[in-house]
Amino acid sequence: MIRVSGKKIADAVRGAGITMVTREYLDRNGLACRETKSVIAESDYPSPALTRISTDNGRSFGEWMPIEKKSYSTAYGRDERIFELCGKVWNPHYGHYVATGFYRYFLEGHEASYAAYWNKGARSFFDHQTVCIFRDGEDLPFSEHLVMYEEGKEFDPENPRDPEHLERNNGFENPPIVLKNGDIAVPVGVPVHVGCRIAGLDVSRVFPSCPTISRCVIVARGKYDPKAERYNFTFSNPIILGDLRSSRGIDEPILAELESGRLLLVMRGSNVISPAWNTRIEPGTPSFKWYSYSDNGGADFTDAEPWRFDDREVIYSGATISKLFRSSKNGKLYWFGNISDHTAYGNSPRYPLYVSEVDEKTGLLKKESLTVIDTRREGESEALQLSNFDILEDRESLRIELSLCKYGQFDRSAPFYGEGWRYELTVDAE
Repeated sequence: MIRVSGKKIADAVRGAGITMVTREYLDRNGLACRETKSVIAESDYPSPALTRISTDNGRSFGEWMPIEKKSYSTAYGRDERIFELCGKVWNPHYGHYVATGFYRYFLEGHEASYAAYWNKGARSFFDHQTVCIFRDGEDLPFSEHLVMYEEGKEFDPENPRDPEHLERNNGFENPPIVLKNGDIAVPVGVPVHVGCRIAGLDVSRVFPSCPTISRCVIVARGKYDPKAERYNFTFSNPIILGDLRSSRGIDEPILAELESGRLLLVMRGSNVISPAWNTRIEPGTPSFKWYSYSDNGGADFTDAEPWRFDDREVIYSGATISKLFRSSKNGKLYWFGNISDHTAYGNSPRYPLYVSEVDEKTGLLKKESLTVIDTRREGESEALQLSNFDILEDRESLRIELSLCKYGQFDRSAPFYGEGWRYELTVDAE
């Protein structure tokens, strides 16, 4: 059984942006933590933020301090390069933290770049993943290296538009996991035309619509080299969906290692129709959460199929982020995300928000455990988004904290007008 309670932690203020408040621990075992408050007024772009520190697990905090923009955004003439850290996890085999460093390089800055992408289907920004390794209690990595699955170059600030970097080894903001033997696995969001080339497929037959701006997935498995202080990678086969099944490919993949040893990969698809992207998908094509798995340690993954419950019912869902989290209280693996019906279209709806236990043998969701965290309430807009969230397990209570901001809560035309919420989930000990 999963019990849920929630409370508002930030008011909605029209015209001021929407507030997201998250919490993270500062070291492996202590109760010192950092709270970060972001005021979000743009999509897919880091927002101004403040941080404050608590030494007593959030009971009391120091003063709010601003995060300088230069720590996450750098200008190169009219171009712009941003950085975000994703999925910091502890590797007990080597005594360090591992995270994905995500870089996005915008041609002509993020506003012009996004306009070209959405309105013209232009490849106007380029994403790269790095692996960042941290010592316990330190905020700066002692090692960072690009995840390279093809020939290419590291980023050179003296030649920032070098195509040998920009157009190669592209990867999205996907979190790593630590495997039982101390290796790591990282899903890499690869442009479809590159994935087809690696797989020996004709992209003009598989995904002719917009293969340079849509993604497939390759899973990188990394073995740590203590002398070089880096992970050396091998790569799986590309997992590719044709554009008649998902018009934007597959994206935002999440991984988990099941008790059976199977590696589970869950991804979002899309059925959106966009003239700018030359989409070919037929009206009425359903939108699912998709899944794939590997039973040989990540060397080979199955073809992507619609994800299902253990009673075989498929999981309809819009193009929304989801997360997998294993409780230290009972050892069970839980999935958090949006489930809809067969009418899901594009990115919508982004409610209800559910949690469900994952079957440790098959990787399917256990239908009987499905629990609503929150859904659209009276007076809220149909544009409500319950899909942008962060998860933390409290070290004292072992309750799972889920923080989110309710985009579009009251007005479809004002997506950044909504409240910030925090939910506490209590799971059974067994």
